[in-house]
Amino acid sequence: MSTNLHLATAVVVLLLLTASQSGVAARRVTRGGRDPCSVSDFKVLCRSVVKGQKNVNAATEVSIRELMKRTIKAKEAAKIGRKSGGGLKTCYSNYDSALDNLQKALKNIKQNDGFSLNINLSASLTDFDTCNDAMAGGKGSNVFAKSTSTLHEMADNCLALSTLVKQ
Repeated sequence: MSTNLHLATAVVVLLLLTASQSGVAARRVTRGGRDPCSVSDFKVLCRSVVKGQKNVNAATEVSIRELMKRTIKAKEAAKIGRKSGGGLKTCYSNYDSALDNLQKALKNIKQNDGFSLNINLSASLTDFDTCNDAMAGGKGSNVFAKSTSTLHEMADNCLALSTLVKQ
């Protein structure tokens, strides 16, 4: 009788372990299949950049690379108008800093260093914030001001995505 009790207990434990492991696996699939942009403030912009990517690291990397591309274009535009002073001069210098921080962020993803990733993306967001503030008080084109606002929103999305990156 004692052997049957031990056998029955072992079977129950085995069934419970199997059930709990399949539940964990199901949760992983659900978590991995979620829309990473659900954590962002600018979801439409995020989804237009991420384009259905479900892998959080890949979505974050794609977003950072797109932000870098657009920052380089904005820097070229700011270079033309920076001599007139105002916000364009500030933006031009801040874009270098933002690009440097974004480059570091790409390395942080490869190294699975979520803490440094967050720091570098926060720093780039500050660079874009400073540019936005400078454009609000300076004389610059409305088109450029809209561009700086979009860069800020993209940087905000990158930072939001980075919170999902495994550390």
